[in-house]
Amino acid sequence: MELKIYNPQEGGYLKKIEWNFEELKEEVTAKAKEYAATVYTDETIKAAKADRVTLNKFVEAVKGERTAIRKKLLEPDELFGEQIKELTGIVQGAIDKIDTQIKDYESRQREEKTAKIKEFYEANIHDIGQHLPFDRVMKPQYANASTTMKSIKEEILALIQKVDEGLAILNEVDSPYAGDMKQVFLQTYDIGAAMAKRNQLEAEAENRRLYMEEQERRKAEREAARKAEADRVMQAGRATEPEPPKEMPQKMETVEEPVNVIDFRVYATMAQLMKLKAFLNDNGIRFEPVPKN
Repeated sequence: MELKIYNPQEGGYLKKIEWNFEELKEEVTAKAKEYAATVYTDETIKAAKADRVTLNKFVEAVKGERTAIRKKLLEPDELFGEQIKELTGIVQGAIDKIDTQIKDYESRQREEKTAKIKEFYEANIHDIGQHLPFDRVMKPQYANASTTMKSIKEEILALIQKVDEGLAILNEVDSPYAGDMKQVFLQTYDIGAAMAKRNQLEAEAENRRLYMEEQERRKAEREAARKAEADRVMQAGRATEPEPPKEMPQKMETVEEPVNVIDFRVYATMAQLMKLKAFLNDNGIRFEPVPKN
């Protein structure tokens, strides 16, 4: 198929509209100077208005002629445009039918690939499927033909291992906030975010404890001040003998031994690990798994 233009041929297009431009320009210039130099008075203002109407008519007539010429020049293009539209419409119909078949094929390919990915997922997810459902594993780009099954399988296995290890770590955490940590982990699959949640909750609890202690201290001070004022009022007008000085009880200070934090790796059998865990518990030594980077 080839588009051939018979008329006009190359070089046969209208290059210039020929008209009496120079002649008319000379005449119009002279007239315009004459009008521009005219001085109108209050008595000749009607003539000024008439001259303005005459000049406006000339401008409108010239512009109207240009519009008429342009319309005649565009008539062939309008017909040509309608013919092109009809021609491309015929071809577009064929394009649409082909496009429908291509999209149907690609949709079936995506569905088949998604089914294979789900099959692989179900074969490897073991008992954590409720915590790592397929819809959170499946990514839209996995169904693309450009994404290889090899890379998809590697990513899925890595994610399963990540969740396994994270849950194992959290199951060993001895903290009142273990449930909150696990909830954050199952939302993000990020052990670092889970640990950060524990730190946040512990800091909030400590702040609450300090706040309550401060409130109790202030309450005790107010009560002592109230009691002292009541005693002062009750002693008003009474003869008082100086009380013997009271012996101040010696304040016993307790010095807490600082707690050290040491991260280390242990190589041991399961039986040895159980003994080590029992030893730490018996001696009141706090321990917890170290998150992997």
